[in-house]
Amino acid sequence: MDAPSAPTGPEMTRPRTALVLSGGGARGAYQIGVLRGLVEHGFLAGGGVSIDVFVGSSAGSINATTLAAWADDLATGIGRLERVWSEIRPSSVYRTDLGSLGRIGLRWAWDLSFGGATRRAQPKALLDTAPLHALLAEHVPFARLEQTLASGRLGALALVATDLQTASGVVFLSAPPGTPTWRRRRWRIEATTIRVEHLLASSAIPIFFPSVEIDGRYFGDGSIRNTAPLSPAINLGADRVIAIGVSGPPVPEEALRPADVPSVAQVAGVLLDAVMLDAIEVDVEHSERVNRSVVRVSGDRPADGFRPVDVLWLRPSQRVRELAAELTDRIPPIVHYLMRGLGSDAAVNELASYLLFDPSFCGALMELGRQDVAAERERIAAFFAR
Repeated sequence: MDAPSAPTGPEMTRPRTALVLSGGGARGAYQIGVLRGLVEHGFLAGGGVSIDVFVGSSAGSINATTLAAWADDLATGIGRLERVWSEIRPSSVYRTDLGSLGRIGLRWAWDLSFGGATRRAQPKALLDTAPLHALLAEHVPFARLEQTLASGRLGALALVATDLQTASGVVFLSAPPGTPTWRRRRWRIEATTIRVEHLLASSAIPIFFPSVEIDGRYFGDGSIRNTAPLSPAINLGADRVIAIGVSGPPVPEEALRPADVPSVAQVAGVLLDAVMLDAIEVDVEHSERVNRSVVRVSGDRPADGFRPVDVLWLRPSQRVRELAAELTDRIPPIVHYLMRGLGSDAAVNELASYLLFDPSFCGALMELGRQDVAAERERIAAFFAR
């Protein structure tokens, strides 16, 4: 992993801690439950650890930006996000009226039928996310984010997106002047002032949500190109990383049944899992191997530009699709109807878990996050004590 050597001197009186939040649409509510659990058990905020660097991709970019704005009062930031996730509705994120969905459906049908003849297919997505723009503008305190950064309380905020023209990854970086940047193949780092458009770009779930235009370029979900989600945090000097994923445990081998021919919904679910969820698990495993190699080769001394970076990896202890299966009726009927045309109920449940912006589902995920922290308390305590 491309990690620069840690800074030395009086500024390193304590470990530099980063929070990395992955994507997953409505599953992002789980991250807030985990953070609430970390506060309740005294690990974060108050007398616990403070966070210096925030990194987010997709739905994680929304949570990370709000928390970064409250880096000096993390408990308040978590509380504000809890209220948002507890009150969210599908109509808060995408248009759910029959007229809007009907027009989108007609455009898709027209282009699939006649686009080859007219050669004039329109840019589109399956859903219209105009309501999400209003939600973010209302609830994300961008002015406070700038104040927290200017005060020196916030070390950096990095949001990951994908440039859809060049197929390169982009890190939108909001950090104090003089913050060192880094180089990575097929990536670029852009220092900027974070706005609503950057959050929309980072969280534009492929196919479902439309791309977002910023300064004449179009961007999509950061998870598409983000094969090393921990990299921005490490390159921004983190000595330890709290990484929160939203993918539950895999289906056990003994529970697998003879497979039918995969439906469109099943294939789409596998693709979304690969794009949105798998990379952070792979990167955590990679960081652990690098840590073992660094310690084995050089003990406590950095070797060849590498240094050990401790990672606390937290993810749901239950399969999220099973939680979603109990609440799929909360998805707007027309959206549910269209999704059921793609495959079986089991396959549709996987897709539903990304779009189920509902208080019951999000509340269940937040409660699961709190319970998972309680169950892992000893392991988490050992991480913070190291």
